[in-house]
Amino acid sequence: MLFKLFLRRERPDWLILNGDFQDFWEISSHDLTPRGGKDFKREIETGKKILRSFRRSLPRARITWIEGNHEFRLRKYLIQNARELYGLPGVSVPDIFDLKRLEIEYAPCHEMATKFTNNFIRVGDLYVGHWDKVSKHGAYAAKVLVEEKGVSLLQGHTHRFGAHARTTVDGRVLLGIENSSMCARRQSYVSRPNWQLGFSVIYFQPKSGRFQWFPILIARDYRFAWRNREYGLDGIRRISRSS
Repeated sequence: MLFKLFLRRERPDWLILNGDFQDFWEISSHDLTPRGGKDFKREIETGKKILRSFRRSLPRARITWIEGNHEFRLRKYLIQNARELYGLPGVSVPDIFDLKRLEIEYAPCHEMATKFTNNFIRVGDLYVGHWDKVSKHGAYAAKVLVEEKGVSLLQGHTHRFGAHARTTVDGRVLLGIENSSMCARRQSYVSRPNWQLGFSVIYFQPKSGRFQWFPILIARDYRFAWRNREYGLDGIRRISRSS
C-alpha cells in the first residue's frame, strides 16, 4: 500500500482521515448498479483492515476520522428505515469499526443532524473538514468556502486538487485547499472524472497555530516524491541529483 509506505517512513504525529473513508455503497439512496458480490459486510471488513494497518504503522500517533457525507449514509439509512435503532450501541461508525480499541477519534456531524452538513475540526489556524460544497472546477469550492467562512480551511469531498488565497483588509492571508482524493477514478456514477490522486502534509505550530501546507500529488503510475525520495508500488528509492 503506497500511502502506508509513506506513513511508516515519515511517522506523522497526527493522521486525519478527512471524510468518505468508507463509501457505504449498499445503503446509498442513489440508484446503484450491482457490485458483483462486494457486499456491505465485505466493505466494512476491508475498512477495518485498513484502519488496523494505520494503527500498526503509527502506534503512537493521534488518528482522527472526520465523518463525511458517505459515512453519513449510515445515519441517514437508520433515520429513514430503522429509526428505532438510531443511537443504539453497535449501529454507529465508531462501534462498527471498533474505533475505541484502535484509539481512533471519530468527529461526527452534530447529534441532531438529519442531513449531512459541514463537518470539520480545527488544527491551529487551519480548519480541516468535509464541507458541503463542490464545484466542477478545481479550487472553486475552496474559493467559495474561504469567502463565506473567512478562515483558512482544507476541504475533502471534491476529489480534486486546488488552492485559493485571499489577503484580508487587516493583512491576514487565508488559504483554501482542496485535498485531492485517494479513491479509484473508475466509478459507476461518473465517466473519466476530473479528479486528482493525492494528500496533504501539514506542519503546524501548536503555540501559534501557524501552519505550512505541502500538497503531494500522486502520478498516474502511482508515484510521488517527498524529501529526496520517490515512492512507488515497488517501494522507496532515493532520488539522486542526476535523476
